[in-house]
Amino acid sequence: MSHWSNMPSAADRALKWRSYWNLFLSLVSRDIRARYRRTILGPLWAIIPAILTTAIFSFLHRVVEIDTEGAPHLVFVFAATVPWTYFQTSVIRIPFGILANGTLLRKMAVPRFIFPLVVLATTFFDFVMSSIVLFVALLLYQMPITWAWLWLPLLVAMVSLLAWGVGIGIAAFTVYRRDMLHGLQYFMQVWLFLTPVIYSSKELASNLQIVYRLNPTVGIIDGFRRVLIFGQPPDPESLLISLVVTLLILLVAFPLFQVLSQYFADVL
Repeated sequence: MSHWSNMPSAADRALKWRSYWNLFLSLVSRDIRARYRRTILGPLWAIIPAILTTAIFSFLHRVVEIDTEGAPHLVFVFAATVPWTYFQTSVIRIPFGILANGTLLRKMAVPRFIFPLVVLATTFFDFVMSSIVLFVALLLYQMPITWAWLWLPLLVAMVSLLAWGVGIGIAAFTVYRRDMLHGLQYFMQVWLFLTPVIYSSKELASNLQIVYRLNPTVGIIDGFRRVLIFGQPPDPESLLISLVVTLLILLVAFPLFQVLSQYFADVL
């Protein structure tokens, strides 16, 4: 009898998860405000990374001939740079987001995965801001809005899941071995050049396509470009491979994070 009486009721569980939700919203609001407080450009910093990256790659286009499949080079690159920047920034910031909330994690019994989700939500804010600029650029280049745009929610969900999975997988180790954080930026730069951001996915030799497509960002980033620039649905085979690899990453990263994060409070 006492065993059952000690179990939390549905109301208690609902109250607990409501407190977690309120904490999540509070942390997201805090991080967004803190990032742009006392800055000259404010939220414009959310779109600057994608714009600068596109400008650099556009300059590169003048030096090296890059096939854009007949599309204007600026929007060809910008359509891929915006989701890639969201992915890259999320992966890099997730470990730092956990380290920054070490004091809170030690003082409160909260699910550890809430902190990576906070980072993902704040970087998603930047993604939305950059997407508005991308939409304006598409209008200026007279790119039509087609039924293919209905694929965008799925693509956004996939790149978010992938960023979260990779981020928590890396964070599970880097919290203990923080010197690995120094190499994270270089790791993401290499990953960038293995992803069709500045070039078309069709440019790779046919005998390397199978290995290339095992990179989960290929089907996703190329899908954004197919939808936004060419008004076509994503390549189903590439997108399916990206989805399968993303789920495999989550199946490994989430349990690993859950186990190792139990001891975060001891090292933070």
